[in-house]
Amino acid sequence: MDNRREIVQLCRILAFINQKDIENLGEEMENGEIDWVGLVAVANMNLLTPALYSALREKGLLEKIGDPLLPEFLKEIYRSNETRNLGIVDQLLDIQSILNEEEIVPLVLKGGSALTEKLYPAIGIRTMNDIDFMMNPSEFERGLKCLEMHGYVEFGRDLKRWHHHTPRMNKKGYPAAIEPHFRVLYNRDIEYIPYDETTSQPSENPLFRGSQVLKPTWHLYHIFLHSAVIDKNHQRWKLGLRYLYDFAVVAEKYGDAIDWEMLYRMAERYHHEKILEDFLYLTAKLFNLETPIHSNPVRGAIFLKKCLWESTLVPDTRIFKFYQAFTDFHEIYGYEKLKNYYGLRSKVQYPLALMKYMFYHGRKHLFH
Repeated sequence: MDNRREIVQLCRILAFINQKDIENLGEEMENGEIDWVGLVAVANMNLLTPALYSALREKGLLEKIGDPLLPEFLKEIYRSNETRNLGIVDQLLDIQSILNEEEIVPLVLKGGSALTEKLYPAIGIRTMNDIDFMMNPSEFERGLKCLEMHGYVEFGRDLKRWHHHTPRMNKKGYPAAIEPHFRVLYNRDIEYIPYDETTSQPSENPLFRGSQVLKPTWHLYHIFLHSAVIDKNHQRWKLGLRYLYDFAVVAEKYGDAIDWEMLYRMAERYHHEKILEDFLYLTAKLFNLETPIHSNPVRGAIFLKKCLWESTLVPDTRIFKFYQAFTDFHEIYGYEKLKNYYGLRSKVQYPLALMKYMFYHGRKHLFH
């Protein structure tokens, strides 16, 4: 299904826009120019439905929806998420209390920090899959045992230690699974974000004085890295709307506290500066976020079109397989992959192996 128009309309509703733009949006709604079924489907897919309801409410647009049942439907989803998030706040306090008893200070990450720091204007806006927090490696095993002693039980697959967190854990009576991290995020070769005084600070929320959160600039860096680099959304032409919206909300919340030059230097250090520029182009065009970092408008516009095109793809179709082969070329056809597959002894043998494997792979996956 082609929901490109609905993606753009959803982002306009969520975006930081002026009163004139809000009025224009209201006129479009009154004229029936929005496919609400498609738009809500996009919001659901991206876990942005509570944010959609909140934005419509705050901008005075709920009454302009033609279907009288839709506002109530959105309201119920928002309230359900609000109730869950209130339970997650209690759970974060429980985790903090357990770890503080052992003089361990957790670093609360992602959605958890959005709740503890009240980054969104209302607690029901941000959806959460689970609770991510980090403990220093030297304290990790002790902290994990302490959590187990207080009722947290591991479940799911064993991630070993190549990942950045343990298997998920849950505790009876609380709404969310938890993911205790021993690294902020995973990269085999690079520790992008260490947990120390340069990257983190005590929570500003009096209830969470026993927890740390990432400093504003590092928080933005984490969102960017997780989405564009680690999850490979940039490589695979995926928008990652929830990450983009998170980034825009955090940037607006902290304003002048963001060191944009430092953020760019951190991206540049690992040759991610063009990826960051494209990421910021998306936040500017979709959510109206203004930053001092210059993005190449031609490259950014092409990247946005590719991302919107990717959203139309249907899994397991031939065009989807072509797209996967092209965007994941290194993972599928890289030297290390073929070295293991064919037992290559040097890179001199790689070109022939590449031609052989591309022919095999094309026959098997693309032309049958």
